Amino acid sequence: MAVRTHDKIRISSGQNEGERAVVERMSSRGKLLVRLTRSGKLVPIASDKVTNFSAAARKAWKTMPRRKVGRPRGRTLNRISVTLRIDKTIWSRFKTLESSGSISGRSEVIEMMLTEKLGQLEESGK
Repeated sequence: MAVRTHDKIRISSGQNEGERAVVERMSSRGKLLVRLTRSGKLVPIASDKVTNFSAAARKAWKTMPRRKVGRPRGRTLNRISVTLRIDKTIWSRFKTLESSGSISGRSEVIEMMLTEKLGQLEESGK
């Protein structure tokens, strides 16, 4: 899909590699003028040196316009999503056990460990 004005992109090579930007203008020769998100600077770049997130979203919408996002209706689970910051060494050990098959499901194991520890803390607090 072609690049359009206002598309959100990531620069894939060159001096500003990895930076996100928004397309301001396009020339007929495949050059873009993009505004860097962090600094607000205008930078010229070749259109083949960007990853176009907006074009990817347009393509996904075109190929699967009725795709349901999130959990299907009717399924109710008494769960919430939680983000944890875990020490790299501990996470590495966890993933090693998961890879070996000792841990079959992340959520279940973490819930079991939390439940056990919470029970211990509740008992010691009485």
